[in-house]
Amino acid sequence: MSQFEFPPRSTRGSVLGFTWGQVACVVAAVIAFVVAANLLVAQNRWPAAGLVAVAVLLVVLALVRIRGRRLTDWLPIAAGALLQSAAGQDSYRGAVFAPAAHAGHPDLPGAAAGYRWLTGVAADGTTEIGLLHHRAERTVTAALRCSGQHLVLADTDVQNRRLADWANALNILGTEYGEYGLARWALTERAVPDTSNRARRYLANRAVDTTSAAYQSLAELTAAATPTAQRHDVYLAVCFDVARLSGEISEAGGGDAAIAAVVVDKLAGIEATVVEAGLTSHGWLSPRGYAAVLRTQFDPDDQELVDLRSTGNGASTGVPEGVSPGLAGPAAAEKTGWSIYRHDSGVSQTLWVTDMPRQRVGATWLTPLYATTTSRRTVTLVAEPVPAALAQLAVRRDKVARAGDEVTKRKLRLVRTARETAEARAVEQIDREQAAGHVRYRYAVLVTVTAEDVAALKRDVRAAKRILGRAGCETVTLYGEQDQAFAAGALPLARGLKPMRGWLA
Repeated sequence: MSQFEFPPRSTRGSVLGFTWGQVACVVAAVIAFVVAANLLVAQNRWPAAGLVAVAVLLVVLALVRIRGRRLTDWLPIAAGALLQSAAGQDSYRGAVFAPAAHAGHPDLPGAAAGYRWLTGVAADGTTEIGLLHHRAERTVTAALRCSGQHLVLADTDVQNRRLADWANALNILGTEYGEYGLARWALTERAVPDTSNRARRYLANRAVDTTSAAYQSLAELTAAATPTAQRHDVYLAVCFDVARLSGEISEAGGGDAAIAAVVVDKLAGIEATVVEAGLTSHGWLSPRGYAAVLRTQFDPDDQELVDLRSTGNGASTGVPEGVSPGLAGPAAAEKTGWSIYRHDSGVSQTLWVTDMPRQRVGATWLTPLYATTTSRRTVTLVAEPVPAALAQLAVRRDKVARAGDEVTKRKLRLVRTARETAEARAVEQIDREQAAGHVRYRYAVLVTVTAEDVAALKRDVRAAKRILGRAGCETVTLYGEQDQAFAAGALPLARGLKPMRGWLA
């Protein structure tokens, strides 16, 4: 079986492992100490004591960590949460109270409020594809429902072949489509209660003799499994940058119809790439299908009703599958405290996987998170291909900076830790991989756990953290940012990465 070794998250910082924010705090603390010393010489004791207290506070801000983050990292989060609360933006009211309740567009909270529906038509001329156009960010997002075969049950050769096919698909997404409009993509896998009991329906549809004792026994077994059965839905969300497609959109005539036509043309190639990688495609989500996924993430109690429509029961009542595109958002949502996001009939908490396993792991290293959890949870990998030129600049910057740090440490007689050695080795490996033609990605892994109440949520989050810890991952609860984290981790919208600036990669 193939073994993987994830590079450690860089701790180099800007100067000897410290960020510019930490450096600024320490420099300000030193200046405060010097001024305090001069005030003591001048017999101004109380002002000197105040400056000493300020200096100590600055040093604490620069060096102390709380829950995996530096205090300097917490400052913008806390400031943003306070401003959000002061402006009354920590709660949301949708449904009939939303401004666009009758406009047919989704009413989503937070940064996702800018999405509007565009309807694309597939090559067959009849199949509708739901496209979410964010006019402020100038992006268009679509979601492909897909599935794959069980990797754990496959032999080593099959596993290696599938992994090689998927690696080839990643390179294609990052090169061919990355250069022609694909800004980022996200692979979202959610575990939800199987309210329609697919096992029972499969048995009923495939059984030859329904009068045998074996059939009766299996029917009773599958019927009893309904309260605990789960199903796993997988979606590949792709997000296109409209600015990069401006030339093609202009040639197509401009306007929303042209945007939809250009994006749909790209989607056909992406679907073919996914199928070639060994995944099974179930087609791009229609506007009603896309809205159903968003709606059931916000309101878990609606899952059973939506599933009943998908089994064909909706046809007898004249109601089509899915949910009306204008009802994709929640009726109400709010940040509850510092760590919980409440939305309609559920409460959620999102974890960020800050560090991947530092030891070599097999291809199925994350299987326990998918196979052993019984809670309603969503795992999202959001990735953004880095342009080749920018990736080379980033590697060159890292190598030069680490060489400078090494010279400085030798002069100051500072030791080099094993982690720093591993990080330097990872930079060299990334450089070799890029030289061999591999695409570099920025990525983040988010795990969103949803429950009916806070007590159940805390229990399920502890279970998820325990599984991730045993797999070698380090996680951080996104305190103060749970509303944004839910949009990135629970919804197939391909969100969750900061924009690239300068040489950042």
